[in-house]
Amino acid sequence: MDREQAKQIERKIERLAQKKKFQDKDVYVFSASDGSRRIIRALRGRGLEPANVIDNDPAKRHSFWARIRVIALDEIPVPSEPKNVFLVYSKFWREILEQLDSCGVRKENVYCFYGKATFADRLLEAWKGRGIYRKIVKKYGNVPVFICPYTGTGDVYLIGTFWKQYIRRNHIHEYAFLVLNGACKKVALLFDISNIEVIGSEAACTCLMSYYRLCPEEVNMKILNDSWWEIHTNPLQWFRGYKGLGFTELFRRFVFELPDEARPEPPMLKDREAELEKLFKENRLEEGKTVVLSPYSNTLSDLPDEFWEAVARRCEEEGHIVCTNSGGGEEPPVAGTIPVFFPLDIAPQFVSRAGHFIGIRSGFCDVVSAAKAKKVILYDEKNRFFQCSAFEYFSLKRMGLCNDAVEMQFHNENCMEYVEEIVEACT
Repeated sequence: MDREQAKQIERKIERLAQKKKFQDKDVYVFSASDGSRRIIRALRGRGLEPANVIDNDPAKRHSFWARIRVIALDEIPVPSEPKNVFLVYSKFWREILEQLDSCGVRKENVYCFYGKATFADRLLEAWKGRGIYRKIVKKYGNVPVFICPYTGTGDVYLIGTFWKQYIRRNHIHEYAFLVLNGACKKVALLFDISNIEVIGSEAACTCLMSYYRLCPEEVNMKILNDSWWEIHTNPLQWFRGYKGLGFTELFRRFVFELPDEARPEPPMLKDREAELEKLFKENRLEEGKTVVLSPYSNTLSDLPDEFWEAVARRCEEEGHIVCTNSGGGEEPPVAGTIPVFFPLDIAPQFVSRAGHFIGIRSGFCDVVSAAKAKKVILYDEKNRFFQCSAFEYFSLKRMGLCNDAVEMQFHNENCMEYVEEIVEACT
């Protein structure tokens, strides 16, 4: 989701809040999606906590999305009660609106945040994309332009592990490397990738994609993704997880066309001792005695606040200092822990110095996979990713990123029962 879409959600939530549409209401967010996370963040920014996230996928039920339990619509005793308000963000919004209508929910209690682009919108996007592409060419010349069309840092990290092999094999010396945000740039810098351009938003990326689709012969562009959804003629996403085709295999074969014997190469970590020393001193952390918690994921389901608070307490009882990898307001620290923000290009070194890491599976886990620390990575057993489980697709060991992490699957229904086992594995 780009900044403009996020701002639109913020503005709509603000207008609804000003009109007191949420006052004395039970707010439900329909669909466990990236947009729903943004809606939840906007609500929390105004002191509002949704009752539940609703999703029609049985595999997602009773998991947690933005730390809120996911339920089925029929788990609400009387959906049509006037006190219930439904916020919808899903590409299946038409079906969801019909579903709510069939349950007797009044239209004035349903707010849809999902829009669909028209053909004219796509033409305008292509025109804007042409302008963006020409600026890149003007700066770097008619070189190959590689675009990472996502905000996920894990994808950029995996690209980095194959990058040197790819450009060597294809005799590429000059290029432009496009990413969406500063976080992705930080990850790319771990691998000494050069000519990195931050295009700033998913909207700009969409414009480039539209130009690429409309005029493929006019661009020298390669999309660094196994199956980007906007390229409708590419069906590879439904092979994800099929007969062992995991994250690494798909990128190696279908993005870089490297042989099976090619293996991910971790970055050579630079000496950032002065920065690390300052961070540890300012936050009163101890080398080798600090546990870094990473409770946030933008792709997979997560865990409730009480789970992380219990983990933090037990780690402290074991004599460790506990901090949260916290990005600020949208990613608050676990209660009772020290909030620490550090750039992604020193994240592996930070975790190595801390000595201990516990995180829900996310792109951040890829970034710190090379850290020399006790690492525990958590996966919801019910999480599916296309043709396999999230664990099968994203396991750091199966991806070839590291062999020293303890990777654990859990049942969300009784996640508190795993606290002792997790703390014991990490400390």
